Amino acid sequence: MNADLGRKILALLFFAVLALSSEGASDYNCKISLSKISPYLKEPFVVTFEINQTDSSKVMFFDFDVNGSDKFFVHRLDKKVDEAYHARKERYTYLLFPLKSGKLSLDFKLLVRRGNDEMLSAAFTGGRYNVKAVETDDRYEPLLSKSIVVKLLPVEADLVGSYRVSRKVETSAVETYEPLYIDVKVSGRGFLPDLDRIEWVPPIPGVKIFKDKPVVRKRFTQEGIESEVLFRYALISQKSFKLPKLHLKGFDTKKESVYSIDLQAYKIDVVPPRLSSVLDKKTLPTPVESPLYTIKSFIPYTLIFAAGWISALLALRLKSIFPKRAGEDEWRERVKSSRDSKELLKLLLQRDASKFGDWIDRIERSCYKGEKIDLKAVKREILNES
Repeated sequence: MNADLGRKILALLFFAVLALSSEGASDYNCKISLSKISPYLKEPFVVTFEINQTDSSKVMFFDFDVNGSDKFFVHRLDKKVDEAYHARKERYTYLLFPLKSGKLSLDFKLLVRRGNDEMLSAAFTGGRYNVKAVETDDRYEPLLSKSIVVKLLPVEADLVGSYRVSRKVETSAVETYEPLYIDVKVSGRGFLPDLDRIEWVPPIPGVKIFKDKPVVRKRFTQEGIESEVLFRYALISQKSFKLPKLHLKGFDTKKESVYSIDLQAYKIDVVPPRLSSVLDKKTLPTPVESPLYTIKSFIPYTLIFAAGWISALLALRLKSIFPKRAGEDEWRERVKSSRDSKELLKLLLQRDASKFGDWIDRIERSCYKGEKIDLKAVKREILNES
């Protein structure tokens, strides 16, 4: 009797679990599963949603989302769709990080679009310019919320996840107002947004700190956010200073272990700039010389300048006197030496189409209509006219 009662209780529990994990309506069924129900604060976990169409008489589409609000960081990793005819299946995978501790409610949204073959055929009847939107019955379907209990971290951790940190200082000595460059590299897997609030180079009295926008490379996986972040700094100071050491605490949620990261201190010597780097040789005062020596040194340059100036004036003068004649002679020679009608026609068109219009007409008829002309006689006429 007791054995029978035990089997009945187990059966009831089994069906109760199925009822809680599966939901749906008359034309579909769906299931929501969580990889963790009791994660640590800012520990990654995965939400998987599967939905299957069960009514083969309909055309159905689905759209699922996780409502993160301010309690969760949410990122969709994947969506797979099986578009089987009247048997659609979809599978969604989300990466979540809880941002608050305690008992939290995780809510979901599911939009179901229902139609049929008649609606589809009506939408696509006609030519390609006569297509209209598919009319479907769209409804948000209720889904049961999931409750999780988020555990507090055992320590006040600067980093949540598994991380490595390095701080590289370019040199230990710089000149006054010369920038000192520092690179901080953070790599690993965890909750990336926490990195922005850490002062990798803390404030130092008397030192100006300039920070570039961090270079971030990241990839979302089911294990968390795999990232590599590079922070770049430039420090300027008038006097020597000490870059303090940095002590960080981390908590690896996968191993449930606490670890420490210690970045060593650096003593930076700031020295006065070398005299040669301060003085500009081009602006140094020239030695004092006698006026007579200065005048003598300028005489050759003055003569060279005067000769060049006179040559330029003569060239301009000659050009103003002879260019027209030179140009005329060159053009006449080209007319005389033209080898055929087409070459002569090109010269006339370039020179003056209106002045040589009669000859241009005669030459065009010769070139394109086959009329015969005496090319030498035409050349003589043109040269006599010009």
